[in-house]
Amino acid sequence: MSDVETLRLAASALITAVEEHLAAVTEGTDPSAERETLLRALESYQDAVTSKTQTPPEPPEESDGGVLSILTRTDHHVEDFGQLVEAGRAAYRTIRPDAGEDEVRAEVPDVSRALYEILHVNDDQPPLPFPAAKPITGLIWFLSTREAMPTGLHDSLEDPFGVAGEADESLLYAHRHLYAETWRNGPPPP
Repeated sequence: MSDVETLRLAASALITAVEEHLAAVTEGTDPSAERETLLRALESYQDAVTSKTQTPPEPPEESDGGVLSILTRTDHHVEDFGQLVEAGRAAYRTIRPDAGEDEVRAEVPDVSRALYEILHVNDDQPPLPFPAAKPITGLIWFLSTREAMPTGLHDSLEDPFGVAGEADESLLYAHRHLYAETWRNGPPPP
């Protein structure tokens, strides 16, 4: 099946899913099942659009070496950034269990420092689920890049995500995930 046929089938399935969801909502029945079908159809349509608009590069030969860059993005809804600060303070207490409350508040006064502490307590990896946040959607890009970022602790890049600009030539695989279970009643308000 060609990319165009796949895209048309995905579009048709998406239209049907939208109509079924609309019918459930307007008839006053529980649209949960239709919502799941709609989200799956939307994800399939987005995948079909991506495969139609992006020509993946030839994968490197198995014997060739190189750099694999993995770019991830996960968007989360935060109801109250104060809860995120409290999660950072809890992370700080995990690392420094003898710290008094004044020290904890002084060391983690804001969201920026809270994010540092949350990463620090999780070996510099963002935890999932992220404290005080609900995931909405995620994306992972795997790219074959020319060279790795500098590895010195004091080296900084002007544009650390600039490699994404090369995605047309170097994108090996992309995966998008919608966290449908988290948003059964729709996405958060703007």
